[in-house]
Amino acid sequence: MTVIATNTSAMRAANASMSASSSLSTAMERLATGKRINSAKDDAAGSAIANRMASQARSMSMAIRNANDGMSLAQTAEGAMSEVTSMLQRMKELATQSATGTLQDSDRTALQAEMSQLTSEINNVSKNTTFNGVKLLDGSQKSVKLQTGINSGETIGMAMVDSRAATLGLTAQVDAGVIVPTGPLANGDLTINGQAVAASAADAKTIAAAINATTPTSNVTATAKNVVTATVGTIAANNTLVINGTTVTMTASEKSADSLAAKINTTLKAANSTVTASTDSSGSLVLTEKDGGNITLTDTNSILSGVKDVEGSAVTMSGATAIRGSLTLEGQAGTGITIGGATPGNAGLTATSVSAVSIGSQAGASAAMAVIDAALDKISAGRGDLGAVQNRLQSTVNNLTTTTTNLSDAKSRIEDADFSTESTALAKAQILSQASTAMLAQANQSQQSVLKLLQ
Repeated sequence: MTVIATNTSAMRAANASMSASSSLSTAMERLATGKRINSAKDDAAGSAIANRMASQARSMSMAIRNANDGMSLAQTAEGAMSEVTSMLQRMKELATQSATGTLQDSDRTALQAEMSQLTSEINNVSKNTTFNGVKLLDGSQKSVKLQTGINSGETIGMAMVDSRAATLGLTAQVDAGVIVPTGPLANGDLTINGQAVAASAADAKTIAAAINATTPTSNVTATAKNVVTATVGTIAANNTLVINGTTVTMTASEKSADSLAAKINTTLKAANSTVTASTDSSGSLVLTEKDGGNITLTDTNSILSGVKDVEGSAVTMSGATAIRGSLTLEGQAGTGITIGGATPGNAGLTATSVSAVSIGSQAGASAAMAVIDAALDKISAGRGDLGAVQNRLQSTVNNLTTTTTNLSDAKSRIEDADFSTESTALAKAQILSQASTAMLAQANQSQQSVLKLLQ
């Protein structure tokens, strides 16, 4: 049948031309980008898998960086402890020298002078060794948790060593615990190494300040700290906590310990409070008074439970509850600590006397040798632990690097374009595009033969 209203051949040629143009465009896009999947329409499932693999690969790269940073931290701490080891070895040498009977007391005094300087330097190293602002050896950082995997909980813990002279037993120390005074503190109630401590309000912060005022003559320093931990329960809007007189009002946003800590910090910062909030590894709320003063807490809505003081003892909450801080006394090198006075209990302290490690006498030098040996053992064990964790972290880096490479390879097979295949597809599409265009032109001309029938 001869018709002119419908040119079927032209329609088919036009469809073939559009199909060839689409194939040509796809091949050119893949060759230009190097990707087989340039949008989800190219391969919906493949796109989802490739995106997930890309996320995992990037997270693994960051985990590798975390592990490398952990090794750097461990090397920093271990390097400082190496110097502490050298000083302890010199101190053992001095103690051995002082313990012999061929020396006079004046000779031992000179040896003790060097001993005191080395002890002070051990404290300096311990207090000043940091990594990115994190103190490593002063006892404030018990451990460091490193995120070395791409999922929650894939961590490696690194224990830090407290290498302060007092912790190593090189200086006299009294851990007075939580300061609970038995009465008003008056002048003469408390003496430290025979030096009267001025009357002051009886909390850890103010007692520490009063003792430190006598340091030039007593050679004893005091450190106060106060940390309160609690489990966070259900929080409702308009619930309140009163912390040292500042009211923290909850909103619907505070549903966890982390969000509660953020709310507390915002409110207390505006009130210029010295209390800060954070959370620990178990998800508990942690309140810290940086100077060791009391933390007075009112929990009308019973948001908190299991409240504990700085020593880990349970606190019974009743109205505005004052939670007290603890106090630690430390003698300077070669100085003992004697707590006395008329009623030291009014300051929450107990009369006691603690001898210091000293090589100023033959007997003291002999005793000091055992103390220094124990300190060396502790430092050596800590260095060994840090060395072991460095080896573990190196293995972690190696494993993550291999996994990242394999994951990237798998992602490439899904997402990347095969240039051999796409080049062939491009050539085919170009030929088909040209051929379909030519056939469309022929089909459009084919109807001209109908005119001869009309002559």
